[in-house]
Amino acid sequence: MITGIVFLLILAGGAALIIWYLKSFYAERDNRAKKAEEHRNKHGGESILEWNGSLASGAPDAEFGKLVVVVPKKRGDGAALFYEKGLVLEKRRLPYSEIKDVLLEAATENKKYTLKQAVRDMGVLWIYPKKGTTIGLREMSYQFDNEIMEKIKQGLGF
Repeated sequence: MITGIVFLLILAGGAALIIWYLKSFYAERDNRAKKAEEHRNKHGGESILEWNGSLASGAPDAEFGKLVVVVPKKRGDGAALFYEKGLVLEKRRLPYSEIKDVLLEAATENKKYTLKQAVRDMGVLWIYPKKGTTIGLREMSYQFDNEIMEKIKQGLGF
């Protein structure tokens, strides 16, 4: 009898913990969506990348406007090109109006001695489009700078 009561208490506690976690997760996501909506409203309903630093040198894009930030690849040619109104990554073109969320996992500055540590401490800028696959700008592939990635995330309103 007492074992059953203890089991039910553990089960109820676990369910309460899961519900609390999901509520906080969705509240944070809703907060980011609200900030992005305020950002769009500030610019007349248009999604643009706000940038107060120096602009990258390069030709403007016919669809996305002037070039704001270039994040080059570590090896080979190519870069992630952040324009005023959209992102061009390899052959993929994504207007900022099609982004539902942006998350940043900052890279740590510690030395990495094993592959497991390197992967765990690697920085990633996650871009979640409304349709299609998630885009991850990883420190492994791109010249990752926590400060620039944070400015991009905030410049998009997230």
